[in-house]
Amino acid sequence: MRQKADSMGVDVLLVDTGDRIEGNGLYDASDPKGKYTYDIFKEQDIDVICTGNHELYQIDAAKNEYTQTVPNFKGKYLASNLDYINPKTGEQIAMAQRFRKFTTKNQGIRILAFGFLFDFTGNANNTVVQPVEKTIEEKWFQNAIREDVDLFLVIGHVTLHGPEYKAIFKAIRSQKWDTPIQFFGGHSHIRDFAKYDSIAYGLQAGRYMETIGWMSIDGIKGKGNKHLKEVESRASMSFERRYIDNNLFGF
Repeated sequence: MRQKADSMGVDVLLVDTGDRIEGNGLYDASDPKGKYTYDIFKEQDIDVICTGNHELYQIDAAKNEYTQTVPNFKGKYLASNLDYINPKTGEQIAMAQRFRKFTTKNQGIRILAFGFLFDFTGNANNTVVQPVEKTIEEKWFQNAIREDVDLFLVIGHVTLHGPEYKAIFKAIRSQKWDTPIQFFGGHSHIRDFAKYDSIAYGLQAGRYMETIGWMSIDGIKGKGNKHLKEVESRASMSFERRYIDNNLFGF
């Protein structure tokens, strides 16, 4: 798919919104659990990745996330409202970086990405989940949503219609009324879709890797590439989705 995108001069991003562990044979059957899955995930070329609640129920699982998955996806793993407690020092530190700003290689689209977890309270005591409404008041977030970008990409283990994404949407729109926003959700494990306004949508793929959620945005012209025009008007943008069954024929 990346090769095809390159040949067409477009950009494709691969997103993972959490719950990679527990409840599947690859993870559960090994001793210790997850012996092979961390290495399998390490081989995947994921552009933006975040944490689900299942990564946080057990102390060892949260530790493995911090010591293995985060380094495996250095710079691409985002933890906008999640902290880890260092077992040696007791220091509370960010599980991963809070956001990522990058430019796509083919179209020069400047993207600012966040990675959130819903207001989860059942996590192990070596992690801290900060409520989303508190996080969006912090200086780093307020500075980030004032950045001059072509697209805000908000991924998270968060339901599309819940209060968390509504608060994030409202906060971004308070500063950037005409910048497209794409949300990717999780946690409820259903195929789902949401429209926040005419250039802000949310997609949730489904459950248990049955589905690859495909979201296509047309009409963003990246300012990051000097050969391309500035962002076109809202009316010229289109958002389309498809739920691809996870099999060879579907792909």
